[in-house]
Amino acid sequence: MKSDNRLAAGQILPAAARETADGGFRWVILLVIWSAFTVSCVDRFAWASIAAPVGHALGFKLALLGSLTTAFYVGYTVSCPLGGIMADKLGSRATLAISMFPLAILTFCFSYVQTFWAAIALHLLMGFAAGAEYGATIKILTVWFVKDKGRAFGIWATGTSVSVVLANATVPRFAAAYSWQAAYQILGIATLVFSAICVLVVRNSPVRQAVPRISGTQIAALMRNRNLVLVALGGAGALFGTLGFVAWASAMLTVVHGLSPVAAGSILMWFGVGAFLSKPLFGWLYDTLNRYARLVAVVDLAVFIVLLVAFGNCSSTLGYYLIAPFLGAAAYGYTPLLIGLYTQASGPRLAGAAAGFVNTIWSVGSFISPLVAGYVFAHGRSINMTLGVIAAGPLAGAIFLCFLRQASDFKSS
Repeated sequence: MKSDNRLAAGQILPAAARETADGGFRWVILLVIWSAFTVSCVDRFAWASIAAPVGHALGFKLALLGSLTTAFYVGYTVSCPLGGIMADKLGSRATLAISMFPLAILTFCFSYVQTFWAAIALHLLMGFAAGAEYGATIKILTVWFVKDKGRAFGIWATGTSVSVVLANATVPRFAAAYSWQAAYQILGIATLVFSAICVLVVRNSPVRQAVPRISGTQIAALMRNRNLVLVALGGAGALFGTLGFVAWASAMLTVVHGLSPVAAGSILMWFGVGAFLSKPLFGWLYDTLNRYARLVAVVDLAVFIVLLVAFGNCSSTLGYYLIAPFLGAAAYGYTPLLIGLYTQASGPRLAGAAAGFVNTIWSVGSFISPLVAGYVFAHGRSINMTLGVIAAGPLAGAIFLCFLRQASDFKSS
């Protein structure tokens, strides 16, 4: 009875108890939120897959087509910290509903766009709706998974890789067969369906485990957490390298080394395969080497830098094919490690706010790197100089992570 009273007062069960509570159902929840996340990412990447023909049909200037993607990420970045705080205050399931239902409606409404500014406004709102999902999802995984949460983070993170493939494989074909308007309408309906499934299936916590609400004072204290700030800065550096490479790899291969776009695309496909496989693998490493997760992340970023140098000095197509999957693995493998590290710093009760704050800082690295790398590449046309600038990101990230004080995740949970 005493234990029940403590739960009613809003205390979180110890890690060992959480590990056994509703053990099988947590994998069902992981499948549901992975599916919902993947669909929402398809909404995010859909425009890029059909921007040229749809922009031409609507009379948008070619140079402005990327502005819609930028608008989405502006809304997304603003929404991330708000969504994380909502997840901790209102609960993850409610926050998922608040995020995904509007995203579904806005995606459907995009099919009726006729003007450029309407398209910008809708993408801004779509990003704002989608951004709240991140913190809610991390909160759910942190609460439901304990000793295998690294694997959960790694599996969930594959949603971005799968969604890129799905968006590019299905949206252009569906738009060509029917219309781009029909493609967005189908995406809106699919997002609505998965929103409903989330509300029906997902629970904030296992049975008999209360998830306490948080106060403004706790949020303010979290923002001053040394480890959280270091992981945020370290991840921003890592993503600076990843997104900088992704944005300019094809151009570097085609312009500098004279490869055909088809050959460059094939090489980068293997980069994507490595990225996809690395996320659950490094999630497993987080669980297995929990006390050394910081070291594993630093080593991964060091390998990332070495492979960038190797890529820049490669002179054969075969060499690019051999390097690409390992480079993809290093460029994305740190993701579940860093998620695990910042949820260590926050604990499960503040995991949503921590996720929102960290993801906002990470987005800064994502925004800046393609611009900086593009400026260097455009003015020097040097692959080594461009990759050197890109490698500065993971180097800075590794340095920040070296100052991290890591506690045992299983004790802190």
